[in-house]
Amino acid sequence: MAMDATKFPPHEGPVLSVVDMHTGGEPLRIIMSGYPELMGDSVLAKRRYVRENLDHLRKVLMFEPRGHYDMYGALIVQSEIGEADLGVLFMHNQGYSTMCGHAVIALGRFAVDYGLIKAPVSPETQVNIHCPCGLVKAFVEYADGKTEACGFIVCLRLLFEQMLRFLFRDTGMWWWT
Repeated sequence: MAMDATKFPPHEGPVLSVVDMHTGGEPLRIIMSGYPELMGDSVLAKRRYVRENLDHLRKVLMFEPRGHYDMYGALIVQSEIGEADLGVLFMHNQGYSTMCGHAVIALGRFAVDYGLIKAPVSPETQVNIHCPCGLVKAFVEYADGKTEACGFIVCLRLLFEQMLRFLFRDTGMWWWT
């Protein structure tokens, strides 16, 4: 007997659509739709906005009865970095993080499987993911229209540039060690 998906039980608030993935048994809940529009012109500004204004949605997605203690979440956002294929905000039971390795692996495959990468190539497709820590390059094995293993490299260029800006702002001079 088919259920009419257009008739939801009475509820308040947005209807959130998610895809649950696992990387070596570690969970990732990717939010597909239903999240309110985010304010901010950078991934970090968007994370700050979410933390200050939409944290109730993190709790709905990460805690029981929909989630569990070890649940991890990923909210795909626009990136301000031109070379990024997607931006992401990470969330978990205690708040928000700057990086998550198992989530990057799942997101790499997700981006290829769900068409965020328009022309995947064999034997490997690169997916540039802008995380709060900076640009992460995921490499997804791809053959015969299917994704397989995925690895990644964390690019610390943005972090390095921010550290230099901080040092220059506070000391007024550049210095190297």
